[in-house]
Amino acid sequence: MLVNPDTNLVHQAARELQELHELEHNQAGTPVNKHHRFPQSCLKLLRGIEGNLRCADCDATNPCWATVTYGAMLCIDCSGSHRQLGVQISVVRSISMDSWSYCEVLSMLEGGNKQLNDFFMRHGLPSPHMSDDDDSIMAGRNRYKTNAAMFYRDNLSQHIGRVHQRGLYKGRDHYRKVKKARRKIKKETTKSTSHSNRTSTCAVECTLSPSTSEPQLSVLADKNI
Repeated sequence: MLVNPDTNLVHQAARELQELHELEHNQAGTPVNKHHRFPQSCLKLLRGIEGNLRCADCDATNPCWATVTYGAMLCIDCSGSHRQLGVQISVVRSISMDSWSYCEVLSMLEGGNKQLNDFFMRHGLPSPHMSDDDDSIMAGRNRYKTNAAMFYRDNLSQHIGRVHQRGLYKGRDHYRKVKKARRKIKKETTKSTSHSNRTSTCAVECTLSPSTSEPQLSVLADKNI
């Protein structure tokens, strides 16, 4: 079940992200190589994302590893399978032992197991745990090599870039509401423009011919009417 984060927790996570971003760079803007743990308030947000209390691939409880590339939580066994895919397909991190960058934390907060698996299901790529058949399990793991998976990881990466550009983190719900509102405006604008064009295109001006006294169609753009 998705836990709706309270405003204070989101604000705390935003401060942690800002501090992490500042720690990653010195005043000259040169990256500083230091070990940064996954921020605690961010971790609470991460655990509250729907589906994140179980491994995205095998449904094991309390996953402690992650595929940063897809913003999803994994168990230790499935993290090994992801390592075998190669970093060009899936970058794996331990939540508690590895160092985390600002953008990697953002990827986890803006991703989510249910979001990822719902996407795969829509493209006919079910999770491996949904079948005990060896071929199905292998197919489930190979779903990360598909064009659909490439589309997902590229769009998540682009989304993280946009979230970063907007400054202080405001929570995943905020960005989804903004995106939904923009889609609604775009849809209404497109619908209005289409209706206006159709009205103009389909307008028929009837005039009377002096010689025949019969109506003549001077405009008839749509021949199907």
